[in-house]
Amino acid sequence: MLLSLSTFAIIMPAANAEENGETSVNVEIDPQWRNIWYKFETPLVTLIFPASGKKPMFLWWYTNDNSTIYVVKFKGVIEYLLLDKPYYQRRFNADNDTINAIAWKDYIEPKLRFRYGYGNWRYNWAVNQFFGLLLGLHRAFLPFSACNWTLAPPELVVDEDSSYWSFNFTLTEVYGHPGFQFAENNIQIRCRFYNTTTTETPDEDYPEYNYTVAAGQLKFDFVVSNWEWNIDKINQFAKNNDIEIPVNKTGLALWINMASIKLEDISAAENEVQNQYQETVETKSQMQAASINDDYYPVTENQTQNEYERQVRVTSSFRNRTRVQYAKVEGNISGFLEFVPWARLLDDTGATVDYVNVTASYIAAGGHLRLFICYPYFGNCTLEHDPTIGLASAPLIPMLVTPTLLAILIGATIAIALAVMAVKLRKKPVNIVNIQ
Repeated sequence: MLLSLSTFAIIMPAANAEENGETSVNVEIDPQWRNIWYKFETPLVTLIFPASGKKPMFLWWYTNDNSTIYVVKFKGVIEYLLLDKPYYQRRFNADNDTINAIAWKDYIEPKLRFRYGYGNWRYNWAVNQFFGLLLGLHRAFLPFSACNWTLAPPELVVDEDSSYWSFNFTLTEVYGHPGFQFAENNIQIRCRFYNTTTTETPDEDYPEYNYTVAAGQLKFDFVVSNWEWNIDKINQFAKNNDIEIPVNKTGLALWINMASIKLEDISAAENEVQNQYQETVETKSQMQAASINDDYYPVTENQTQNEYERQVRVTSSFRNRTRVQYAKVEGNISGFLEFVPWARLLDDTGATVDYVNVTASYIAAGGHLRLFICYPYFGNCTLEHDPTIGLASAPLIPMLVTPTLLAILIGATIAIALAVMAVKLRKKPVNIVNIQ
């Protein structure tokens, strides 16, 4: 028994926090760290984000080891066309050129020709109307760097089941991108940094849709409402001419860059927060690889010019998640971003209308990873999806056996073993309490 206890004491510090971690953590707050960042610090993880709220990005690291800082930076949203793949591919951005090349060629022009006859005045009138409509479409890509973001500062929320710090990034103004004004105040990144391990059920009427967030992890809800789809504008024209383009042929992708830097390079992130772009996080990133649902993927080479995005194998199980982890070598993983494979659609009252499948794609971009989380067409509903970031291991479990006590136990075990052996050699009865 003593030998077993000694062995157990030795292996205990290596326990993984996601299985045996703390259910609550103490959080220290610094609202102006380095005069730029809002900082949360726990015994395991330190998390920072822009105190001004200008740029939505998160940086985090092991509190006792800041040699590697993990970065998630929100690049923007992309409206794209779904053709032969159920996930984002950049060659199918839903801009006027792509819609002209694909929707016009495959869906619209053949039916106009069949209905009106090629060269007929009605055909020519419809063609001119369509190309005029193309000029009124918004661009496919809305870069978040061209937007003003407002931060609702963190507030502590405590209820009977959980404790967390709540704060929001809200897109409040779009600069230099005509046609995207509808996005103002309609895109949010709603955040919760948890003090306690909590199981969230977004809608109590759908208890099977739930997830657990560990203490010391950040969950953010990506929320989009009142999105104006280019496909809807095209479909209005199509309906007027007895043509139908399925709305399931389009979607919206959230573009996230995942990078890792050293503490001495944090100025690159600070430059971006202050709208100084001499350096960016990506130019200083030293991320070597990612582990995507346990598939190892090197990211040191820039593949964006000669490869298409790879699909993430997303499960449809309610309780499973897709996890993207930062990796140095295969099997060496630490920080992560993960998400459930479904998103919630809400009506104007906030009631759940439906749940839709979420897909994803990714590509190496030279020292960092481009990740695209993809949502199918959601019409006039509000989209709500909930990724989480954190660290792959949790604080060491407090030792029940101290080093001094461990030495005493090992010494006592050896002494007893020697005594038993000596007595056996003398062929005498053994009484461990009082050896005769």
